Amino acid sequence: MKKITLLILSLLPLEIFAQNLSPKMAAFKEYCLNVANASAICNISELEKCIENWTPAELDDNGNLITEEKFVYKNEQINYVMFGNLQCEDTVQEVATGIHFRFLPPAVDSWITNNCEPVLIAEANLLRAEENSMEYSVRTLKPHGKAVYSTRGAETVEMFVVAENGGKVRFSAHSVEKKISGEIANEIHLTDPSDGQSAQLVWTMNRNGDIEFSVENLTDKEISFIVVKKM
Repeated sequence: MKKITLLILSLLPLEIFAQNLSPKMAAFKEYCLNVANASAICNISELEKCIENWTPAELDDNGNLITEEKFVYKNEQINYVMFGNLQCEDTVQEVATGIHFRFLPPAVDSWITNNCEPVLIAEANLLRAEENSMEYSVRTLKPHGKAVYSTRGAETVEMFVVAENGGKVRFSAHSVEKKISGEIANEIHLTDPSDGQSAQLVWTMNRNGDIEFSVENLTDKEISFIVVKKM
């Protein structure tokens, strides 16, 4: 009986991990993978295809927004904003992203314009948060570096990580939900065991809670990656 019980428990995290991303998240993940790999071989036509339905924001001479940025990929409108509350618990393993690949449409547009020559570009001021928006952050880790981050979440939590071409990452998350009294009501720990260029996790939180997640660089070189969470 003990052996059967242990087998069932060991399968639970895998069942959680095996859930599919929602269509918008799946489309954004596919986009991130495609631009990361196309940029590595300077496939301009593929990069152009990835952002063919992207319209940059238009600003007036005073920097005021005239027209919002619009991005459609695989027939899904992609709305994204930078993480509002992402904290890195230990910055020792991180390095400045600098000229590493930055994934987002403005960065892809810059790579196309500069024929894949890495250039320092400012992160764009992105869309205001809307329903079904996605939070993102582009970070860079040292060789075999591991960084831990904290954020907030509720309900169905969807997250993915995509590394630049040649990168391999290990992605784990730990969420804690507490009662008003401060007592822990629910705690979940899960890991994507694929150890590849991308990773994803989907799970359910019954109430607002804290999420601590880690990204580990499994390679011998610095790598940049994008982490995305559905809001």
